[in-house]
Amino acid sequence: MGRLILSGGGFGVRVSAWPEALDWLAASPAPISIASLASHDERQADALVTLLAQRGCEATLFSARDSDLTNGTVFLCGGDATLLASDSARAALLRRWIAEPGLTVIADSASAMALGRRAASCTCGGHAIRTVAGLAALGAWSILAHADGPDDARIAALRDPNVAGGGEQLALQTREAVEVLGLPDAVRFERLDWSAR
Repeated sequence: MGRLILSGGGFGVRVSAWPEALDWLAASPAPISIASLASHDERQADALVTLLAQRGCEATLFSARDSDLTNGTVFLCGGDATLLASDSARAALLRRWIAEPGLTVIADSASAMALGRRAASCTCGGHAIRTVAGLAALGAWSILAHADGPDDARIAALRDPNVAGGGEQLALQTREAVEVLGLPDAVRFERLDWSAR
C-alpha cells in the first residue's frame, strides 16, 4: 500500500479558496491523475487540472486506459459515494490503486466516504443522507464528509449493523484532511498540517 489521504471536501469547483491544499496537491508525486469515479460530472476534475496548471503543475484527467497506474498520485473527486460504492468496476479499480505501494491516493468528499464500511449519499448542505454498504477499505471505520463538526448527528446513519457497536465513524469537516495509517488492522488517522482544524 502506498499513501492514502482522505479529505472531508473542499477540493470542489471552488477549491481556489483553499490554496494550502492546492499547493500541497501540486507538490504531490508525479504523475498526477485526476479521476471522477464518484460522479459522471467532470467539472471538479477540469477545475483542478486548470488550477494546478496555473501553479506550474501538470495533471491529467483519468481515462480508462490509465487504469494500470502504479506510481505518482491519483486524486479522486467528490460526487456521490453510493455511486462509487455500488459500481463494481470502479470499486475494483479503487481497491487496486490503494494496494499499489508507489501510488498516493487522495480521496475527496464522496470518494473518501465510499472507502468506509458504510457509504453515504451527498452530505453537502447538512441534509438527510441515505447509506449503502461501502468498500470497507478502512477496517471498521466509516467516514462522514462535509460534517458539521465531530458530533454531526448524521454520523449515526453510518453505524454498521454487522459490526459490534456499529463500527467506528470519523466526521471530517470541509477543508479537513487526514492520512490513513495502519491499514488493514490498526487503522488510525493523522491530520495533515495544511488541514483546517
